[in-house]
Amino acid sequence: MRIMFAAVAGLGLAAALAAASASAQQITFPAPVFRGGNATDWNVAMTTQQDFSIDYALTVPESTRLLKGKLQQKAASGMGDYLLVGKLGDGTAAPGLTTKLAPVPLGKQCKDAKGNTRGKYGPYTYVVVLTPAKLGPWKVWKGCGNFTMN
Repeated sequence: MRIMFAAVAGLGLAAALAAASASAQQITFPAPVFRGGNATDWNVAMTTQQDFSIDYALTVPESTRLLKGKLQQKAASGMGDYLLVGKLGDGTAAPGLTTKLAPVPLGKQCKDAKGNTRGKYGPYTYVVVLTPAKLGPWKVWKGCGNFTMN
């Protein structure tokens, strides 16, 4: 009888731990807005919508206009990582865009193009990489950023 009770209690504990770890790995953003860039020539603002899609506004030197669009959140490989996919701009012929956000590793710092480790919203807590599906006029943009409330 004790063995059966211990087995049932163990299964209950395992289920509780599995539920806790599953919720810790949610793919949704932890704050309404992410702001990032390299502090010299490009920046991005990503805003969470009620359907958990992300609206982005991207300024890059390769475009004379502000690039806007939607990104969908996908499951990422690491804890605290975010993976978003969409199009680079809102045109029908716009190439795909993959955005990866990863926390700055413990004990390390993310430095922007000016060598700063902090921006308007405090120390950079994330590395951001935006990769267009077609390179050529576009390039891979790498920088730093933070989740913010506005």
